[in-house]
Amino acid sequence: MKIISKYFIGCMALVLFFSSCKERTQIDVLTDVKGNYFSVNQYIIDEWQSHAGEPVAFKKTIKENGKVDTSMTNAELMDWPAVLAPFIATDISDRKYLNKYTFSQFDDELDNTHDFMYVANKSDMFVQKLLLTMDINTMKVRGLYIETYKKTFLGETKQKLLYTPLRTIQVHEITDPLIGAKKDKITQYDAIR
Repeated sequence: MKIISKYFIGCMALVLFFSSCKERTQIDVLTDVKGNYFSVNQYIIDEWQSHAGEPVAFKKTIKENGKVDTSMTNAELMDWPAVLAPFIATDISDRKYLNKYTFSQFDDELDNTHDFMYVANKSDMFVQKLLLTMDINTMKVRGLYIETYKKTFLGETKQKLLYTPLRTIQVHEITDPLIGAKKDKITQYDAIR
């Protein structure tokens, strides 16, 4: 009996050890969001690993001060570092950002989503707002919306960033320089499947 109970205890210890060592899934990370700030960079990595190599075409539209330019491209030919740079710059998951944002969460019954909102406590923070929208049933990310603000002695720049998985990547940048005309530019990638 002692041999069986020692064997059982040993097996349970191994099961607990290996189950605690398993990699956390995206859902594990996102459902832990209450105590931590959401990592845009980790999410980008997760999306990249999930969809790398998929044959996706994109319609690229640039609207700048009323002029529109449209072109077609695909996932292989896109300059991903340039496309993702505005999003990467908005990561607030570092400990230095703790207590600099007010966190709230709410359910949108009409949209069937669970939403996490981070709003900057000070107007001089680069990331002013981050809204993460998740499907209430599957807990998969439906969208990511971010607002930024940067003021220098040369002027100010505001951005509105939108990412909806496998659908749209949008960067809306409004630049108001100290000298010269205001610039309003929207760069949007729409996935065509």
